[in-house]
Amino acid sequence: MPRSSLASILLLVTTIVVLGLSPSYGQSAAPDFTLSDLNGVRFSLSDFKGRIVLIDFFATWCRPCREEILHLKALTTLYPNDTFVIISITVDPVHDTNSVLRSFAKQYEMTWIIARDTAGVANKYKVVVIPTLILIDQAGYMQSRYEGLTEKEVLQSKIEVIIPEFKMPAMILAFTVAIALFVFCRKKPRCAI
Repeated sequence: MPRSSLASILLLVTTIVVLGLSPSYGQSAAPDFTLSDLNGVRFSLSDFKGRIVLIDFFATWCRPCREEILHLKALTTLYPNDTFVIISITVDPVHDTNSVLRSFAKQYEMTWIIARDTAGVANKYKVVVIPTLILIDQAGYMQSRYEGLTEKEVLQSKIEVIIPEFKMPAMILAFTVAIALFVFCRKKPRCAI
């Protein structure tokens, strides 16, 4: 079999495998939404494509939700903002007004995005228990759902899996292309890699 045919077949097979092994394969796309944060800045979930997003559905009067904040704060120290984003959304926008949320955020030193659910986001994500945490990968697919108090280590273990999974297909593809070019160009003196 000629080397160029072998290289072409290798590249085609690798591309098919990489697309089939995507970390989001078999997962549901996270429903997009648009809300305003405490400063009135509008944002959408889709604004954070390319980053891991952790949505925290909570209420200020919920004791386990307040306990969850310690675990969320610990995660913010582990990952840079260009990799990982937390969005806390209160499911009780009537009680949790912007002034209540500002005071709450200051008291608990919450440095991430906080918003009131004024668009039925909790319904889109079928939230029935708080806290509920939804972990979304870089491609916008829901990877995990946690109901009730969830420790940092549990969340961190899933985040650590998502980060290399997402990068792996690109690495495999780059490696395979390099091998295919090497095989293809090895016998041709004019070909430069």
